[in-house]
Amino acid sequence: MTAAPPAAPAPARKRRRPRILILGLPYFGEMLARLLRERGWDARFAHHPGRDPLRWAALIPAVLRADVIYLVSSRVDRFSPQAILMRLRRRPTVIHWVGTDVLIALDEHALGRASKAVARRAVHWVDAPWLADELATMGITAEHVQLPVEGLSQDAPPLPPRFTVLLYLPVDSFDREVFDMETLLRLPAGFPEARFILIPSPAASLPGPLPPNVETPGWVADMDALWREVTVQVRLTSHDGTSFMVLEALSRGRYSIWTYPVDGASRPAATTPSTPRSSGSNANTPPAAWG
Repeated sequence: MTAAPPAAPAPARKRRRPRILILGLPYFGEMLARLLRERGWDARFAHHPGRDPLRWAALIPAVLRADVIYLVSSRVDRFSPQAILMRLRRRPTVIHWVGTDVLIALDEHALGRASKAVARRAVHWVDAPWLADELATMGITAEHVQLPVEGLSQDAPPLPPRFTVLLYLPVDSFDREVFDMETLLRLPAGFPEARFILIPSPAASLPGPLPPNVETPGWVADMDALWREVTVQVRLTSHDGTSFMVLEALSRGRYSIWTYPVDGASRPAATTPSTPRSSGSNANTPPAAWG
């Protein structure tokens, strides 16, 4: 009598892909969801419901299914949906702080309205190192994790024939609060020989009339083409996270004037009006006062 052949091994159980629900700022959230899907995650982005209970109710099935909830920006007051979520949910939640939301959190903390559940139960990341220091004053420990930056380039095209300045000013009045709009709008009149391009705010949203050397094309779809026309980018803020536009400018060999230092960027030596400049094109030579 012969022995029966050994039974075939059971087929390996296919491992379920981790599910992540991303809520928050659409630009970052949609990009992160796509990048995570490319790496095998079951990643979904949804616009943040704010404080609308009906929109949160519609999102409950996705919240319950998610292994991780990833919030790109957040609120910390005790009655915010995020605080309620922290008290009810036991699975991991990540909050990625990106800029102005830290200022709002600091205000809530100063008023004694910050949620301890948000501070203790979430994993906190920041997209700029100085934001970790600010959150630490609230008792929140955060790790610097840089958001992926798309639009960087290894191509450094030649500077344009005419000295051209790219100004950034948000359209929304709330977002403008941390921008030195007065100084930004003084620059074109102070340097009439230079060309200025201001995005994305349309002319109708700015105190006018604007000098003739200012162009306001509004939202720009092809930033790569615009960078080829730019000599220096100016972003004047009293508070900020990591600026993607600054990194884009530097990656293309453009100058950038910003409030914060950037690791890996070289800072040109200061010059005076009497210092001669060696520029490949006189038309592209910046005004002496730019330094």
